[in-house]
Amino acid sequence: MATHNDSTKYGNLPIETTAFIGRARQLSEVLEALGSARLVTLTGPGGIGKTRVALRAAARTAPGLRHGAWLVELSPVLSPDLLEHTVAGVLGVADQTNRPLIDVLKDYLRERELLLVLDTCEHLVDECARLAETLLAEAPGLRILATSRQALDIPDERHVDVGPMDTGPEGEALALLRARAWPDGPPPEQVAPAELGRLCALLDGVPLAIELAAGLLRATSVDHLVRRLDQRMTVLSSNAGTEPPDDVPGIDTDDELPVATPLRRPVRHSGLRTTIGWSHEWCTPQERLLWARLSAFPGGFDSKAVDFVCSAEPLADCDLTEVLDGLVAKSVILPVDSAPEPRFRMLDTVREYGAEWLDRLGESDRMRLRHRDYYRHLAHHGDQEWIGPDQAKWQARTAVELPNLRAALDTCLLTDPDAALDMASDLLYFWFCCGHLREGRHYSEAALALSPDRPRPSARALWSCGYVALGQGDLDATVRRATEAQVVAEKYDDKPALAGALCIQAAALTLQGSPAEALPLYAAAHEQAARTGPAMIELSALPTWGYAHMMLGDADGVRARVDRLRELTDPIGEIWARSYADYVWGNQCIAQGDPDEAIPSLLSSLEAKWHLDDLYGMAVSLDSLAVAATGDGRPELAARLFGLVDQAWDILGTPHLGSPEMTEHRRACEAAVRGALGPAGYDLQYAIGADVTSVHTGVTDVLRDLAPPSR
Repeated sequence: MATHNDSTKYGNLPIETTAFIGRARQLSEVLEALGSARLVTLTGPGGIGKTRVALRAAARTAPGLRHGAWLVELSPVLSPDLLEHTVAGVLGVADQTNRPLIDVLKDYLRERELLLVLDTCEHLVDECARLAETLLAEAPGLRILATSRQALDIPDERHVDVGPMDTGPEGEALALLRARAWPDGPPPEQVAPAELGRLCALLDGVPLAIELAAGLLRATSVDHLVRRLDQRMTVLSSNAGTEPPDDVPGIDTDDELPVATPLRRPVRHSGLRTTIGWSHEWCTPQERLLWARLSAFPGGFDSKAVDFVCSAEPLADCDLTEVLDGLVAKSVILPVDSAPEPRFRMLDTVREYGAEWLDRLGESDRMRLRHRDYYRHLAHHGDQEWIGPDQAKWQARTAVELPNLRAALDTCLLTDPDAALDMASDLLYFWFCCGHLREGRHYSEAALALSPDRPRPSARALWSCGYVALGQGDLDATVRRATEAQVVAEKYDDKPALAGALCIQAAALTLQGSPAEALPLYAAAHEQAARTGPAMIELSALPTWGYAHMMLGDADGVRARVDRLRELTDPIGEIWARSYADYVWGNQCIAQGDPDEAIPSLLSSLEAKWHLDDLYGMAVSLDSLAVAATGDGRPELAARLFGLVDQAWDILGTPHLGSPEMTEHRRACEAAVRGALGPAGYDLQYAIGADVTSVHTGVTDVLRDLAPPSR
């Protein structure tokens, strides 16, 4: 989430945008359980308020933990294979090696003290149970707070059942209804308190039902709503809230729509089913159909996505913005307050109801394919626009759309192997340039595994996969994929793929300590990419090519590659590749004995990587900045930078992409700084750098503190 709870130094808990009402008993039970147990699971039916109680309990607990509380939202995670990826992503564990991710998580959490909130586990209950059991066994400072419709059922788990709100005359259900229906003041005088109490009783005190009823009260009176709900309670045991009205487009009204399985609950919670069903009937025909179609989005969505995915007949001629606004007004769709652009989401229980209707209408496959095609296009558009002035915007947009992109990739893998190859390759800019290498490797390998008999379309995917492996420091896999890509590219005269294959072969040779062998490959790759593309290869070949010249002591060769890269990037406002020109030139200045001249270039590189949230880029820039500070006679700064960058390498996994030369240079500088400060002085400054909220925050401080004075 974009906004964080300020009560703790670490964490990502969202700020509460509405008042937390009632739940004192359940909250007390959860806090008591967290005081004595390391795994607490809040159980209860959908809509009962488990997440809200869990977040309030986490916010109370976080200040007492050195590394705070972290929310992992699991409802958009449709594939069990992505559970660990999702947890790692929330924690900022960007380990780029090819180690099993569960081992990476164990190592990361072993020395940390934090609370992990696993929200909405029921569709991944077995996987969540295994993950929790494994991590708790390895990380003594870890606590887990889970929400689920069923317990995880592992040893030492404590359960807290989250039941309905008190529906008494002055109970918390009534307080919630008043707060949501009339947020700006008390109810109108004509609204009888007894009728409000009756409404809360009919709704079984279920918070989601009360929230939806509050939305309905914007369009109808309390007594009308009570009468309608009261009438329907007589048929709740059969199909209440599910019979299709006769004016829903595309529905055969002679058919009976079954009760959605996830909503089938004991009668004491049937008010939720009734309220969702009647909220559905209260919608216009277009709103009902849009509700169903929106269930195709596992994550949030914006109006552009809605226009494409949901605009098939009979909604083709509708103003979907107006229809969407109607669903927001009825509290069926919720705005995402923290999003910079208008964005919306559905609560899980509401999405399930819509998905049941979508399936009954026979539209599930069509909407899934339209969803796939929209996000395929988004990935392709990002690939085409990456080399340009909007890289930070594309990083942010792709990150927020990641649940939808994952779902689209999964659909491609099931329905269209060629599309899977294309989409995984199109997202290389996100996988490699923005530090999501492990997930990129997962999807690239999965797409290639499906397509052994599709050699021509696989050429680009092969070198893209090799590029991701390069970022992970898996140089053997890089060379293997590059060789495979070269064979296919030459067979089918695919010149862009050949450029990519040659470039990553050259980069692997450079990192393996063979820069002389890499030089002709760089020249061939850059020449080919300059003629035929891809632009990413044309640009990314230059900094590593320059670095190879630096390793060979050829300052003129370094300058030529850096100058050319700046000539290509400066006019178009590109910052990703440009930052590597600054990085390479900074290192060249260090190599030729000018560390003071290196610092401005390295700061420029660091700032660009900060804007792109590229953890690896920040790490290598910080490492070189520390070396420059060492040579510039600033040992305290160097020690602090070493402390900060080691936090980054701890997250990333393999320092310096496994390059022995880079690693040896770092060790030599560290020894010099330790000698200048003495062991105690070094440890003190190192600890200052290491004790920051996050690498991103630490880099923010570095950029502020080392910025040149304003004139």
